[in-house]
Amino acid sequence: MIEIERKVITSVGIDVGTTTSHLVFSELVLEKDEFSRSKKFHIVERNIKHRGRIFFTPLKEGNREIDVETLMPLLFEEYERAGYEVSEIDTGAVIVTGESARKENAELIVERLAQESGKFVAATAGPNFESVISAHGSGAVEYSKENSCKLVHTDVGGGTSNIAVIDNGEIVDTACVNVGGRQLAFGAGSEIVRLEPAGKQVIEELGYDVSLGDVISQRQKEDIANTLASTLVEVISGSPHSDLSERLMMTDRLPEEVLEGEALYSFSGGVAEYIYGKERRDFEDLGRLLGERIRELCEERGLELVETSEKIRATVIGACEFTLQVSGSTTYRSPELGLPLRNLPVVVVNVRKDALSVDHVATQVAAALGRYDISEGDAPIALAFHDPVGIQYDRLKTFALGLVEALPRTIAGGLPFIIIFDTDVGNSVGNVLHRETGVGNVLSIDEIFLSEGDFIDVGESIIGNPVFPVVVKSLIFES
Repeated sequence: MIEIERKVITSVGIDVGTTTSHLVFSELVLEKDEFSRSKKFHIVERNIKHRGRIFFTPLKEGNREIDVETLMPLLFEEYERAGYEVSEIDTGAVIVTGESARKENAELIVERLAQESGKFVAATAGPNFESVISAHGSGAVEYSKENSCKLVHTDVGGGTSNIAVIDNGEIVDTACVNVGGRQLAFGAGSEIVRLEPAGKQVIEELGYDVSLGDVISQRQKEDIANTLASTLVEVISGSPHSDLSERLMMTDRLPEEVLEGEALYSFSGGVAEYIYGKERRDFEDLGRLLGERIRELCEERGLELVETSEKIRATVIGACEFTLQVSGSTTYRSPELGLPLRNLPVVVVNVRKDALSVDHVATQVAAALGRYDISEGDAPIALAFHDPVGIQYDRLKTFALGLVEALPRTIAGGLPFIIIFDTDVGNSVGNVLHRETGVGNVLSIDEIFLSEGDFIDVGESIIGNPVFPVVVKSLIFES
């Protein structure tokens, strides 16, 4: 009997949300694929080891910045509670979501968290990507697959609602709308102490003359929550969109065709705790009123609700467990290349094996960059190829010379040079590229599967030098 080689790595997800922040620690079991020529590892098990406490995201006075000096000790307390040292973390993701992602120091926050919290890969979440990871982390993707159904899943947080349409376990489209329970927050006397831009738009739509610092009535709170709930249900059900719902969209709205036919509906996020009756406390915001009204509207409109396994922790579990691919072991990395690399746009290049030449490679790279409106040499990019070249040395040399011809400014500027293959030629291409051209700052990795519209983050190696964790952030989906 062949003994299958396994490795266990520790991953942590950190979610800094509009209302709350929390951590989840998981162990990911990697198993070597004996049928892969490069002995690629696949993630075969995901086991949650510690669910951190949920605490309010600390903001500085005026709510314009995240209070990182208060946030960091809270996060590291959870490391102690979980029994992990920072040095024991192999990979993970810092996700700043919703309205928190718009705070003035959001980018500085994710950089510091990524640097101080372990060997992190991902450090951002756009609205579509957040929809993907919350759909996975909530259990909605698994539910859709197991029940062979179309499921419209929505993660309703403090600032935004992230939507994923899932058909038989495949995410076919995503969207995001500015509906959340913390668009307004109140003091003990019902004075408004926090007012986000979308909340202000709703107040103006209703014709109320209230602003930050003013006292707001219970009736006004209910009207605002009802308007937000109606907007969300419009978006997820495909109802005719009001002018307000159009203004509150953060992304394009869902195409009509993806919502056609029978569908089930599910929710996660902090507001979902109210939708499913798991929470009844009031946290001096719109969360309870919003959740209860979403439930009522779904029932009134005949939308059939199902309940998935995770609610408030869906995003952080998704970040911790479902964002990762692992490269094959036949990779090449220049000694001087620094990792991690974050938010690299993926440019899919259509190089044909049967047309391989220096000019063909250079022309196809230029054409691909043009499709993305990317100016070569302005910033690092990742070039993705589908089986473009065999393993014969002369063909590898031709391919390498074509890359060099296509990327003169990237090479002259010493920018990271990332090339990714879905076959096991990464090490061969990288070595030939270095030997024949002397180009440095190269990372050539294989057996990663990418699509147009993806962004990636690449972390430090996790199983010896040749294997790298890659977070794939798929921002565009087609049905």
